[in-house]
Amino acid sequence: MYRVYATYPNGTREFVGYSCVEPGEAAPQAVLTPGRILEAFRRIPVPESPIGVNPVGGRTLVNFDTILHTEAEPFTETVQLLGRSVTFDIEPSEFSWSTGQGDGFTTTDPGQPYRESLPMSAYVTHRYLEAGDVQLGLTTTWTARWRVGNGPWRPVDGVVTVDSAPVPLEVVTARPQLVSYD
Repeated sequence: MYRVYATYPNGTREFVGYSCVEPGEAAPQAVLTPGRILEAFRRIPVPESPIGVNPVGGRTLVNFDTILHTEAEPFTETVQLLGRSVTFDIEPSEFSWSTGQGDGFTTTDPGQPYRESLPMSAYVTHRYLEAGDVQLGLTTTWTARWRVGNGPWRPVDGVVTVDSAPVPLEVVTARPQLVSYD
């Protein structure tokens, strides 16, 4: 009787079961089940998506389109699972924004920082309706596909979600002031 272990990218090993082989018999190939694949995917270190806000400086206005963005790039990771090389092709699929005022929204677009040449419709934005201090939050959902060696790609049955560090934001009301151009 032999112990079977899975080895993950961070170097940890996990006991996954026993294998029995009678004298003269070939050892059976361990099965890569959807559950084992999902567990291996969830052990891969997935990066946090940093939150970016325009205007910069931690302050925005009521009734003003505040631009939100993050960086989350697809990547590939290969792990050893039950004695086989399993490659995961991992990519961000959803960005769930928490505005800090009890509401939120989800996009498939990570957004982008402000550039003068782009129309406002090119950005991921939120318009705050009342003044106050808020904590802007983001949860990034990652999906993956996997394959053994150079075999066919198959979808992973499950996702990984990663919460970003919240960003404090002060939402203020602008005060109009008349000026003379004399």
